[in-house]
Amino acid sequence: MRGMIFTNWYAPRAICSPSRAALMSGRDPIRYGDINQFVRIFPTSGSRGGFPQSEKTTAEYLRGLNYSTGYSGKWHLGLTNGKDEFHYAAWNHGFDEVEYFVEGSNGEPCGPGFEHGGGDTNIYHMCSFSHVLRKPGEIIEQPIRWENSTARELVSTLSFIERHANDGRPWFFMHAFTSVHLPWKLNRQFVTDPVAKLWTDQVGELDWAVGVLMDQLAATGQEDNTVVVLTADNGPYLEFASSDCPQNCRLQNHSAGAPEGFGCSPCNPAVVSHAGPLSGGKGQTWEGGVRVPGIWRWPGKIPAGTVNPTVAGSLDFLPTAVALANGKLDDTITLDGRDLSATLLAPSARGLIQSEPDGSFVYWCGVNIMAVRLGRYKVVWLAQKWVGGDLHTETKSSLCAGTGKCCAGSPTRLCTCSANHEFTDQTKYPDMNGKPVVFDLVKTPEEDLDMREDSLSESVQSIIDQGEGVRLEKLRSVAKDRGLLPSGSVEAMEKQLIMAPDLMSVDFCVDAPHPIVLPGRTVPVCPAPFSPPAQQIKKFQPYENCVTPGPSDACRKRYPCCQQEGYEGPFEYVVKYDNGTVNQCGCFKQPTGSSLFPETRLLNSSSVRRWQLLAEHGNVWRAASEGTCWAANESAANLKRCDSIARWGLNNLPTGWLWNEAYVPDAWNPQDIMAGAAAAEPLEFTI
Repeated sequence: MRGMIFTNWYAPRAICSPSRAALMSGRDPIRYGDINQFVRIFPTSGSRGGFPQSEKTTAEYLRGLNYSTGYSGKWHLGLTNGKDEFHYAAWNHGFDEVEYFVEGSNGEPCGPGFEHGGGDTNIYHMCSFSHVLRKPGEIIEQPIRWENSTARELVSTLSFIERHANDGRPWFFMHAFTSVHLPWKLNRQFVTDPVAKLWTDQVGELDWAVGVLMDQLAATGQEDNTVVVLTADNGPYLEFASSDCPQNCRLQNHSAGAPEGFGCSPCNPAVVSHAGPLSGGKGQTWEGGVRVPGIWRWPGKIPAGTVNPTVAGSLDFLPTAVALANGKLDDTITLDGRDLSATLLAPSARGLIQSEPDGSFVYWCGVNIMAVRLGRYKVVWLAQKWVGGDLHTETKSSLCAGTGKCCAGSPTRLCTCSANHEFTDQTKYPDMNGKPVVFDLVKTPEEDLDMREDSLSESVQSIIDQGEGVRLEKLRSVAKDRGLLPSGSVEAMEKQLIMAPDLMSVDFCVDAPHPIVLPGRTVPVCPAPFSPPAQQIKKFQPYENCVTPGPSDACRKRYPCCQQEGYEGPFEYVVKYDNGTVNQCGCFKQPTGSSLFPETRLLNSSSVRRWQLLAEHGNVWRAASEGTCWAANESAANLKRCDSIARWGLNNLPTGWLWNEAYVPDAWNPQDIMAGAAAAEPLEFTI
């Protein structure tokens, strides 16, 4: 291990959009209205909310210190505000070089019912977000050719690292992998089992990709003076990614019926995403939803091989990065993160790593503080029940990676922050003496209710009192930032936050059979009038329904739409404008001219083959005769195996054909997937 691992590292939220906003700003998005009690992501390209430019990001701080800045990969923090098509894009938040920008990644399959145009009946990986842009807003790929996307995302990052190696300026780059988020779209050379292991195989591809980036730092002489941080947005997506197998079942258009209708069965926990001993996953404030990897590496400065139990997280990234760059924070901005440089730099010499966890974390869901962590203890007021299509039917234990700890079958595809979050099911949650639950997370990291602390003991009551104080002060601070009354009870301040307008619910309503009743408000069913004007942000009035827009809806007119002469399709969607013009939106303008696997100095088939050899000795890979697609191997037998994997593991579905073809200007040639293999250097391997 060449860095420091934080064993109590937290994503700010349990879902991507608000978690990313918090990472960027060092502030929970509740402070600037970028979260809602029900809506937790920016749903489509047409909705007008996003990460506000008023928030000062790490990139902006460091750019002010003469850093070059860059970004590549998934964003999911909004795009248009209805006037400026790219108002919320990364280049308006301090990132100067942006060459591969994926607007969002809901990962929901997009079936023939969506308006692709031209009678297209393919099933697509994603609806609405399947396009790549670059600064200042040019669309260079639409729809995305997914199979080699992890490798192709690396190209601009590798170029940035090389170009800035000797220019005399420090640099900051954020590489936001779209992996391992849905859609799962790994390269065929990383598939070990085309039916059962797509998620674990994609983790393998991500492992290889991180290695390529590290190799580039070493090759350009920057390994020793570059801080590398690796973390994640949230915990595993148990409902949609770990419940139904074969794993290509997740690509079905689920509006067509229950997963069982596609011949799916519960997944083997060994081949899907789950949080190990932690309970729950994405969308939840149980530990499995927010406790994620946190690894820092800086040779010679951050001690290698260090395990740090400090309670910390991505909210701390901004103040820590500014401190390491010898910058100064804006003291007029209230941060939720803290500077970790003392525990990172030579901590053992200063006695700053203890065996006991130290620090605190606030578990938000929507506008509620569900729990607070204080050192080893977690004080829990609210937590999600694991229920499905209604609030009373518990999730089957065979689902959710064999844990039953998710909301499989929920209309929202995740456990929510309301309606099903209270400890009210007395058969599942025994009497709590009217007090919050307290867990010792060192004793019970899985949060076993049978191992909760005695809430009537004096010492536990003291912990509860501390937690109550943290919760109250945090709500007062947030209310002050939002211009609300920073006084009264916890319930009174939460009610204010529920009723306050927010950027997350602009142009959003609920595609559900009945209105969703929340404390203080009712979320309407689509299509319907939205919240009363008092709950709408004035500059966006009236709100519009952008969740399931048709081709002529006002929302669809705001969708990015690429037109390219001579381009023959496929098209992501169709846009109809007020003047009657109808455009099919699609193009391929990537500089390489192809979506095949890129071949550069370090990013090539030989590097994949080296990784396969390493993995093989770890007993991951099967023998070639059993179906492995070997890199740097142009034999007819190997090409046949590669093609077979692509046709079944990456494409074949029980109810249709998943479009996943590469973009090749000329005729498709199976040998092209091995481009450069003939010129690859001989491989030597010793273990």
